[in-house]
Amino acid sequence: MSKLIVGVVFGGRSVEHEVSLLSAKSVIRNVDPEKYEVFPIVIEKSGIWRRASVSAWLDEGGLEFFEDSFLSPSLNPGKPVFYEISGKKIVKEHRVDVIFPVLHGTHGEDGAIQGLFELMGLAYVGASVLGSSVGMDKIAMKSLLRDHGLPIVDFLGFYRSEWESGKSELGKRILKEIGIPCFVKSANLGSSVGITKVTSESDLNAAVDYSFRFSEGVIVERAVKKPREIEVSVLGNDDPKASCPGEVVPHREFYDYTAKYLEEGTGLIAPAELDEETAVKLRGYAVRTFRALHCSGMGRVDFLLEEGTNDIFISEINTIPGFTKISMYPRLWEVSGLNFPELVSRLIELAIERRRQADSLESDYTELRAKD
Repeated sequence: MSKLIVGVVFGGRSVEHEVSLLSAKSVIRNVDPEKYEVFPIVIEKSGIWRRASVSAWLDEGGLEFFEDSFLSPSLNPGKPVFYEISGKKIVKEHRVDVIFPVLHGTHGEDGAIQGLFELMGLAYVGASVLGSSVGMDKIAMKSLLRDHGLPIVDFLGFYRSEWESGKSELGKRILKEIGIPCFVKSANLGSSVGITKVTSESDLNAAVDYSFRFSEGVIVERAVKKPREIEVSVLGNDDPKASCPGEVVPHREFYDYTAKYLEEGTGLIAPAELDEETAVKLRGYAVRTFRALHCSGMGRVDFLLEEGTNDIFISEINTIPGFTKISMYPRLWEVSGLNFPELVSRLIELAIERRRQADSLESDYTELRAKD
């Protein structure tokens, strides 16, 4: 029986390109070679798709590209291949059975590339177009969570045109409805890019302008008092399961991009030191969040646990969480009894399961009408 070919897609046109490379390396190392063959696809920062050789890279060398060619996906659902093109000629066809996207942020986690895989008729790991786009847009995400009665902090979301035409009024609303201190965030980015903690009214406008450098939308949230940052991993499709909770203890004031990826010192505690009642509640909220946002496959739900009150607030979901050697998503499943290779295999199986469900749906109404 031939092995399934898993196209691991990484890199991307995103400020999180480098993080994607770290995650992809861990995923590729943990693909079961008895079951699967890896076909590495690197999307360069320019947006060009290339076939890569990763053998040297996995041994801490550099990625090797086939520089005289690029890849182009076939949009024939009956022929899920990537064409390798050199000059004006197709020099090779590469069959792929399932895609494992390891693309954090813009164009990878926001539903854009998931739409491409749908058009190709390919199974792919992680959330659908809807789940990805909603999970990436903090304004839409928080609105849905609020509508489902899930606990979130007070927030105000707005877009560039609103800010430019009504900066003064929006500033007053922020101060009245959210208050200081608050967090100002780009609405469509992950990995704590484009985020500022505002502790003075005089710094508010500059923080909003900074967030607009990375996104067309901005969300302002009330700052939770000395929060503990708790994370829960979720795995599954129709019957998702939650891992035990873990805790992030940042060495900076909050868990920003530098604390996550550029500096050492951040503590990761798995499992988190919590009473059983709180742990059960967090796991329940994680699954409810996953369902409310129409997610599938995988997701990491981040929480804030307020000092003193012990109130729980859902911060966000990551539909393509980090997969680096220190990332919380695989680490939490490890301590919950599912090791990294088993996790990767399970995610691939869930992707194939969802594709089969989609393929079982009727797509041609003509024949059905004829039967009526």
